[in-house]
Amino acid sequence: MRQLHHPFSLAALLCVSLGTAQAHQVWLESNGGQAQLFFGEFNDNLRETSPGALDKFLAIPTLIQQTASGTQQLTGQQTGTGFSYSAASRAQTLFASAAYPLIERNQRNEAALLWVPAARWVATPAQAVIANAQALDLVPTGQSGQFQVSFNGQPLPKAKVQIAAPSGWSREAQSDEQGRVNFALPWKGLYVAEVHHSDKQGGEAQGKRYGEASYVTTLSFSVRDGMPSPALPSAAKP
Repeated sequence: MRQLHHPFSLAALLCVSLGTAQAHQVWLESNGGQAQLFFGEFNDNLRETSPGALDKFLAIPTLIQQTASGTQQLTGQQTGTGFSYSAASRAQTLFASAAYPLIERNQRNEAALLWVPAARWVATPAQAVIANAQALDLVPTGQSGQFQVSFNGQPLPKAKVQIAAPSGWSREAQSDEQGRVNFALPWKGLYVAEVHHSDKQGGEAQGKRYGEASYVTTLSFSVRDGMPSPALPSAAKP
């Protein structure tokens, strides 16, 4: 069973099973202290469910919560539509990285692919956030409409970043030499940005060798001021 969600024009080409290409990502939503991590395809208006593709993750992702009083790791539970967490109502930012099985590419005579999906949520894009030092991350700088792309704590230049509102409005830009990218935020409501990075150095994970790591991280936040968002397009049928 697949459930519909907001349309979104972002996609990461990912072979989630041999011979099958799907554009998947994870993203965070938080409302009044109830945080949820979803897995699916915004562009196809899709949330994966359990039983189903949601069960492929190796474990329930740990949620890192930052408040004014410090940082805390939160454990969650799997639901039929994602992973749920009891977060602080005044959390400033949340971050989660999900563990997914290595993707075998034997039929293409290539070493396995390590896919690393992650998601960040911020209470406001107007407040600067420190990036995760051990991940691909996308955070607000505190300047209006400006965001910082980093990989393992270092600025990542020339990274493609896409941003969209729930109505389907979207824009794309490339980070500059300092890893910074700027977007106008004309609409009220939810935005989700997405960045990708491929590391071809290879390594070892889950007790096996892999030839390439593909990172995809989303950043979600809401804007209070702006124009009313256009009406949502008709939902796609599952």
